[in-house]
Amino acid sequence: MSDRGMRAFHLVLVAPLVVVALATVHAGRAVRSDPADVLVALRAAAGPTLPDAAKVPGATCSEPTRYDRETLYELIDGAAEAYLGRGFERCVTADYQVGAGTDVVEVGAEVHRFATAAGAADQLMAEKPMAAVPVAGLDDTVADAQVLLARRGRDLLKLVALSGGAGAPATLVRIARAWKESR
Repeated sequence: MSDRGMRAFHLVLVAPLVVVALATVHAGRAVRSDPADVLVALRAAAGPTLPDAAKVPGATCSEPTRYDRETLYELIDGAAEAYLGRGFERCVTADYQVGAGTDVVEVGAEVHRFATAAGAADQLMAEKPMAAVPVAGLDDTVADAQVLLARRGRDLLKLVALSGGAGAPATLVRIARAWKESR
């Protein structure tokens, strides 16, 4: 093979390596996503979450239970069709105990994830108690003395005071605030 033929042969061998090196350099200069944005996206993909009990002063929380489209009937037999019709995807539930001694307020908590924010908003309106009023300082949140409903994007939080009397409304708001502030 002549010198000219060898050079052409070497050029053919080296050309793919040069292309790979240039592509690697170009990819290395690309702007990467903010790690905080990536974390928010990963949490959203993982499913709905309840606030950590440590974020609610004086609270303890039971182990969460998860439901999906197939098991929703176990949680809300009879009303599951309405949720499914609005795009229900999955949910998580737990019970909170807030306070001490005779001043303990027990709260049943559920967070439902819908396919769209409109589905969550529609379910909030469907479940809104007649006496519910907007909660000051919390957007998309309504409550009466025993039930609080709040929406954040595709998620719907439902809190029900299972006990607690006069302290129940304030406790519902504290849990909802912790949920709204968590990301």
